[in-house]
Amino acid sequence: MAYSKKWRPSASQKREFAQNMQNPEYAAAYYKRKEERAEKRRATSKYDYGSAGGAYVPTEAQYEFCMSHMDMFDSQECEAANMVISGYLCQDKVHHDYIHVVNEKIRQNNR
Repeated sequence: MAYSKKWRPSASQKREFAQNMQNPEYAAAYYKRKEERAEKRRATSKYDYGSAGGAYVPTEAQYEFCMSHMDMFDSQECEAANMVISGYLCQDKVHHDYIHVVNEKIRQNNR
């Protein structure tokens, strides 16, 4: 049996919650309960956070961007650019975190 509507708090419930969150002790307890629930879910999860996202061969566009805009990368991001360059040249898979750093730089450059 599927429900057509998801429960949402009413306006008075939202107001009451906002007033309760003004109290520092209530807010601290709320965030503590929220974090405990998240930790409990993570503990029983079968999701492998270490290998999440996978590895991919960088594209030619990512390689070209790294080669022509190496000055845009700071010392920490430079490792990501070098990994993308070597991954493309060797047609070797690179962890998606490195590719993500390069894609963010490409987006920043296009603004």
